[in-house]
Amino acid sequence: MAIIILKWILIVFLMLAFLHLVIFRIIRHLVKFPAPAFATRLIDNPFRRRFVQNPETIADRMQLKPGMVVVEIGPGKGSYTKAIAARLVPGGKVYAVDIQETVIANLQHRIEREGIPNIVAQIDDAYNFSFADSGIDRVFANACLPEIPDPVRVLRECKRILKPGGLVCLCELFPDPDYPMRRTEISWGREAGLNLQQQFGNWFTYQLHFVKSAG
Repeated sequence: MAIIILKWILIVFLMLAFLHLVIFRIIRHLVKFPAPAFATRLIDNPFRRRFVQNPETIADRMQLKPGMVVVEIGPGKGSYTKAIAARLVPGGKVYAVDIQETVIANLQHRIEREGIPNIVAQIDDAYNFSFADSGIDRVFANACLPEIPDPVRVLRECKRILKPGGLVCLCELFPDPDYPMRRTEISWGREAGLNLQQQFGNWFTYQLHFVKSAG
């Protein structure tokens, strides 16, 4: 009897979770807004980092080398930022950018607390980056690009700041209410003038690398 009750509780929970996801997806489709700062602690959780989107695996795929300069859009609480930064030593740096002051302030506290010298947290506009043309080796965004109303415009700006041969590395996760199909994000990259170089993962979570051609 207890097993049957637990089974029905689980079914009801999953149904409510699915309904919540559907409703939230509809709201997000109608009104684009960045994920609130407090949500980063829920989104960036141990289960996700260990079993779904492992920071070390994602960073390893990015073909990082010491001395490179990386821009991360929407760093959250910085778990993926740290994995990237560790691979750029010595001489490399990650600029972790967001439009929300609270996100940047929280990340700055973590950087100072953990003594990570090569992460720079700053407010910046993905439609008009403060970085010069052709000076960045990698641009990284994890479950962030679809939150922005005009993702193609952002990718064009990423192309502007990238060095020839540089990569735009995008990761997406199905439970994210803004989750786009892989073919949708590939079409965004193509429209922005970027060439798909590599892709990893599956329908639930994937990682795409777009290259800025040397031409």
